[in-house]
Amino acid sequence: MLESLKINNFVLIPSINLELYDGMTVLTGETGSGKSIVLGAISLILGAKADKDEIRAGEDKAELEAVFRSERKALLSLLQEKGIDVDDGYIIIRRQIKSNGRSLYTVNGVSITLSEGQEIGRLLVDITSQNSSQSLMKKDVQRRMLDSSSDIRTALNSYSSSFLELKDLEGERSSLLENLKRIQEDRSYYEYSLNELENAELRLGEDDEIKEKLDIASSSEFLVEHLNDVRSSLDEASKSLSQALTSLSKAKGKDENLEDFYCRLESCSIENDDILQSISEHLSSYSFDPYELEQLNSRLALLQRLRKKYGGSIEMAISRREELKGLLSSSQDDEMRLEQLEKAINDKRTECLEKADILHSLRLRRAEKLEKSITKTLKELSMESAVFKIDISKDSLTEHGYDRISFQIAPNKGEKMSAIEDAASGGELSRIMLAIKSNFLDSEDVETLIFDEIDTGISGHAASNVSSVMKEISRTHQIIAITHLAQIASKADNHILVSKKVEKGRTVSHLGYISGDDKVMEIARLLSGDGSEIALEHAKSLLEV
Repeated sequence: MLESLKINNFVLIPSINLELYDGMTVLTGETGSGKSIVLGAISLILGAKADKDEIRAGEDKAELEAVFRSERKALLSLLQEKGIDVDDGYIIIRRQIKSNGRSLYTVNGVSITLSEGQEIGRLLVDITSQNSSQSLMKKDVQRRMLDSSSDIRTALNSYSSSFLELKDLEGERSSLLENLKRIQEDRSYYEYSLNELENAELRLGEDDEIKEKLDIASSSEFLVEHLNDVRSSLDEASKSLSQALTSLSKAKGKDENLEDFYCRLESCSIENDDILQSISEHLSSYSFDPYELEQLNSRLALLQRLRKKYGGSIEMAISRREELKGLLSSSQDDEMRLEQLEKAINDKRTECLEKADILHSLRLRRAEKLEKSITKTLKELSMESAVFKIDISKDSLTEHGYDRISFQIAPNKGEKMSAIEDAASGGELSRIMLAIKSNFLDSEDVETLIFDEIDTGISGHAASNVSSVMKEISRTHQIIAITHLAQIASKADNHILVSKKVEKGRTVSHLGYISGDDKVMEIARLLSGDGSEIALEHAKSLLEV
């Protein structure tokens, strides 16, 4: 529950420190006195978007603080997930709004984002206002309310898990089909390209080797001419060296000192003959016939064309060849996977339908109970002829099942059932909201309920009945109600009067608890707008009931 509220420099409130209590608390006051300011402060603490214009004029920041105490498991579990420690169930939320647009938002000293504040706030306080009555007209809000019981939530979680798996399978199938379609459209081109690349039998560096051979071929005439000259000279030298060796061999027979010269000359002769042999062999490599040259040029042209067509290099062309192999091979794998997916999707859809059937049955069962209890509550709220119905019809599968849910009502006897947004007036909508809220409380993780002028459009006996229902709710929940009705104010355990005064040339809103004669006077004002004797007597009688 909300135990205290501090407000500093917020709109017309310079500073308040308000203690709050169990049971039913009402806020009353003249129009424009500042009741909505209090609700605005609480809304900001619960994650509403801030506006720097709400900072009290002349101040550079507004500061808000709320102290809650709760033992609700869902709330404490959420706070634990966000790394927020809670001692003895106390939850202190602070929000600071600065004129420079910056703000500070913490829970038990831990900084949080606006969305996190809203998430936490939804588990702390439920605000019912004319705007929230309008939200009741939204089908997704109606569905969430119907699904708030633990057994439906469990079934819904199980279904949602299967539905997400179904969507994943369908997404994979869609991607496969798109890929197969693309490959199928280009298959002929892919097959032609792969055939062309495979027939070329590409080899890294081959183009450079061919270029080198062709360069040599273009210079072969020059090389052959000069190498033939070299060979002729070496041949003459061989003959001369042979004659020299013969003469030196004869001479060394007479002079042993010539042996060294003979050995050296013999080595020169051997080396000369070896070079002559190698040059002769090398000359044979320069013999290119026209057919071979034509083949080399043709091969080089093919390599250059493939290189240009498939990425700019032989390496890229080889890479493209392997890529095409993979594409055409994967299409076969994809077709097999597609068959598997179709079966998996059918099986998963069957599973989803079975779980949706369970969800549908649980919703029907709960709807039947709620229809009776809400219709009963509407009668207690002076809508004696009203009949409430939760229409559940089957539609296509969504993440929430296949049910289409609509809250419907026949406000008066003899009228047909219609969606509440089409059949309810403003005053009726407020009572319908209250009836629905009072019957959904057992399944909500919220201890504090705020009712913001939901009494609009009702009076008399209907107002008394509304106050009785709110009083009944306050036995199990903390109720804070902003009201203009004396019937509601008279039922309050705690009564806060909001007033507006001019102090030192500035307008200031004040809040304070009232009791005794002050409370009688305020209820009399709500009844008649003044403190007449008749109004005072009526006020006293209301308080005595």
